[in-house]
Amino acid sequence: AYAKAERIEGLIGAFFEITRYNLQAIPIERENVDVRLFCQQVAEAFFPEASARNIRISIDVAAPDQFFVDPDKLARALGNVLRNAVAYADPNSVIALAARQDARLTTITVANRGREISQAHLESIFEKFYREDGARTTRSGGAGLGLAIAREIARDHGGAIAAASIPEPGTGAARTTFTVRLPRA
Repeated sequence: AYAKAERIEGLIGAFFEITRYNLQAIPIERENVDVRLFCQQVAEAFFPEASARNIRISIDVAAPDQFFVDPDKLARALGNVLRNAVAYADPNSVIALAARQDARLTTITVANRGREISQAHLESIFEKFYREDGARTTRSGGAGLGLAIAREIARDHGGAIAAASIPEPGTGAARTTFTVRLPRA
């Protein structure tokens, strides 16, 4: 009963958060943030869940640099993506978290190996309350808000988020990659 109550509390919190985003009541408060440190801190939050499934999260940041973001909001967005990656990655695999920068953009990718998400479902996964149980079954029974929140946060930063899922021939698995692109300034 306690676990169910906690789950309901989490769903209600997520619902209120997406409602606040829709009302544009949550301001983005940017500051200069070290990209490598940011990625490490977000990844470390998922160490217990990843370890329980014997999943390792690798971090590859090309060069130590900064970007101008709201670290709390962006951590929520990237955390939502990583939560899904940990939940749906094959056991005993590696989730690759990488960040690259050029003159205009900071690009953060999260890639995992697991079950394929069809092209039809990739077009819908960022919609509120969307869950495609056939594409990615879930033990946690999420409400389908995590990726919608991630999209809103990316947009509020002037950026975008996208996903791709490419089958690996002969393995029965796919490489699914989420890409967040944010302007540097």
